[in-house]
Amino acid sequence: ELPHFGSFDLVWALDDAINYLLSEEELKSALIGMRANLAPGGLVMFDLNTLRTYRTFFTERQVVEHEGSRLTWSGNANPDVAAGSICEARFEIEGGDPATAGQHRQRHFPEADVISALASAGLECLEVLGHGLDGVPRQPLDEAQHTKAIYIARAA
Repeated sequence: ELPHFGSFDLVWALDDAINYLLSEEELKSALIGMRANLAPGGLVMFDLNTLRTYRTFFTERQVVEHEGSRLTWSGNANPDVAAGSICEARFEIEGGDPATAGQHRQRHFPEADVISALASAGLECLEVLGHGLDGVPRQPLDEAQHTKAIYIARAA
């Protein structure tokens, strides 16, 4: 539930924050809350992880060591994960005081579902872009090549 904070020219949620919403209803509710905080003519912008991210990074195990600490990322997803799936990964930080661990649980939202949720929230989708590891936005979105999908919308 996003409260009304005011009227803004831009309401944004970056770095896959929206992927932590696990249902289409949660997505619609978040978008309704974002729309409620828009000034006239304002924009909503957010990004989502793509299938490529869930089929690669969320399947990998990575270990990074720095100054006596170790971060371990352990993805639990399947390399053939289907669109709309919920994927999990675990991270652990050792060497800190105290040691830290956490679980990432995210949902992939297919483009058609996102556009439908935008419309249900009273938002018009203006652009759908994708970018890979280079961070350069491009059209059209290609879930197999891009790591992020970027959506830009305004009140309908």
